[in-house]
Amino acid sequence: MGNLEEKCKCNNEECTNEKGCNCSDESCVENKPLVIEMEDENGEKVKVQIVGTFDDNDKSYAIVNDLDNEENSYIFEVQSTDQGDMLVSIDDEKEFDRLCSVVEKLTSENN
Repeated sequence: MGNLEEKCKCNNEECTNEKGCNCSDESCVENKPLVIEMEDENGEKVKVQIVGTFDDNDKSYAIVNDLDNEENSYIFEVQSTDQGDMLVSIDDEKEFDRLCSVVEKLTSENN
């Protein structure tokens, strides 16, 4: 799991929203990709970059790329908790396959 909050400073105050900084002053927005550290199935630390999000069937999902092996991309469900938004594995194989089809459709529409 990883925390998805992205923060910036505006007028000496912290502000967040799901798309990054909600400041009116664009000079305080950091245009860095959102990179988080997660554990893989072997307990190894892996740095991943959030490359996109989408909603489907009243749930939110994130697409992440493995920064050590850019050929590997993953889909996680985004769940809101008291600690912020968290990435949760999708264990249902049929659900995962369906989401892969959704992502393929979304990416083909954007090209």
